[in-house]
Amino acid sequence: MPALARGDAERLLRFVGEAESLGGDDPITGDLLVELGRLVQADWIVYIEHDCVPRHLLEVDRTGDSCGWDGECVEDFFDVELYESPIGQRRLQGDFGALMVSDFLTQRELHRTRFYEIAIRRFGIEHYLEVDIPSPPSHWKSFEFGRAEGAFSERDRLVLDLLQPHLGRLWRAARTRRELAAALTGLDHAEARESRGVILLGARGEVEYASEPARRLLREFAPDATLVDWLESGSRRPLVHRLGERRLIIERVGDALLLEETRPEVDLTAREREVLTLVARGKTNAEIARLLWLAPSTVAKHLENVYAKLNVKTRTAAVARFLGPIGLEGGDGESIVSAQN
Repeated sequence: MPALARGDAERLLRFVGEAESLGGDDPITGDLLVELGRLVQADWIVYIEHDCVPRHLLEVDRTGDSCGWDGECVEDFFDVELYESPIGQRRLQGDFGALMVSDFLTQRELHRTRFYEIAIRRFGIEHYLEVDIPSPPSHWKSFEFGRAEGAFSERDRLVLDLLQPHLGRLWRAARTRRELAAALTGLDHAEARESRGVILLGARGEVEYASEPARRLLREFAPDATLVDWLESGSRRPLVHRLGERRLIIERVGDALLLEETRPEVDLTAREREVLTLVARGKTNAEIARLLWLAPSTVAKHLENVYAKLNVKTRTAAVARFLGPIGLEGGDGESIVSAQN
């Protein structure tokens, strides 16, 4: 692995220090991509969220660039980007690090692919690099870099690999702020059984207000000692408390705590997740078999395993169970976790 030059290290640290001020409730902005382009030079930089169910693209262009996918539901683009791109296949296997198309294909081989024809040729791109925020296959988050000339280097890959956890934290922090704002808006109408609650803290850390859902969650999970230690530590990482298969996530935003109960994570293999993601997009077994280069009988077997693991009997129920859990997307393993009750 190449070492990062001192100048690059200083620029990377400066970017991390300044990045949060460039976003707010929208963590990935055109200005942030401009600064990212000072670290990894490219003719084209774009951030895209691929929402597979329903099919939709959220696009953020580097200021001055234009990708042109914003708001479009493009059937061919989704199939090519997620299931025919060699990078897309690695994402489905859980590899979210910085990858180049040249890791898998020569230029001649690339030019023969539908990925090149549909996804990058229209922008004059010959060299392509991508890094993702770790996410479930139903909602991908990608930083994409393109050059007309000059291949990307191992130095470029290293910079993005080092930045990836910081980019994920930016996205999660903005999501938490949005969720807190939504929870605060509904305080007066919150019902006790809701899965999200809010606590407002005073100047000395005392509880000034707790919504009814927050009080219920604290009663049921009883994370008293762990919560006190976490607050006194001043940690910026989420506190995760477990009660059997249930999980309570507590995040601090200024003088407020956002509490949220999440469902158990679904233990599916990478291939089972691929199959179920395509089911969620309305694909038949035959269509899934063609996209994944499998026999239809193999697809059916994967679905049988999925039904058993999710304790459901239909495709619709499996999709609802699969897409239902709300977890920490892009988690970096830094949460403080209390002892299980």
